[in-house]
Amino acid sequence: MAITKHTGDTSATSPIEPAGCTVADERQLRVIVCPLGLDFWEFAGTRAQLEFENVIPPGTSWPEGDVDRRFDVGRYRYWLRRIRPEGLKGPKKAWTSGDWWCLRCDIIGGPDVFARRILNMRRALADELYRRSPTGQRELNAHFSRYLKACEDKAFQAFKSLVVPERKKPGRKPKVTGAA
Repeated sequence: MAITKHTGDTSATSPIEPAGCTVADERQLRVIVCPLGLDFWEFAGTRAQLEFENVIPPGTSWPEGDVDRRFDVGRYRYWLRRIRPEGLKGPKKAWTSGDWWCLRCDIIGGPDVFARRILNMRRALADELYRRSPTGQRELNAHFSRYLKACEDKAFQAFKSLVVPERKKPGRKPKVTGAA
């Protein structure tokens, strides 16, 4: 899940900006929480935005160039590095002196990727067993009967036609050309 958040003054320019670095999305702080079901979150933005949001632990020294910094604070493991701004093309040297950072935070001792996969498989198996159980079948049948009633309800269909655009009707089939 990705959350976009506007912070800070958008008219301010960054103190360190490489030549040719003009990206429209550059002034938005990106917050990415648990991508792909993994146990970490990331903040991507300028140094001022990350400091304004208080996501950088106090006393953190900022890396220079394309060097990254990893450190632990309490039960969290951080990874601070420069990243390529979205939409910027070109060689790495074009953005390694810029002001676009990514702070990743992991939980130390949290479940690893394989444990997460096993947990997801167990949940999927439990869901499938429920769907195949008599209770799950009754629930599915009740849902289907409600769907059929909604399809036959003229007032609901009239309302739906106002809100939901009509699907495109299929056109003619393309002509087949070729030697016979």
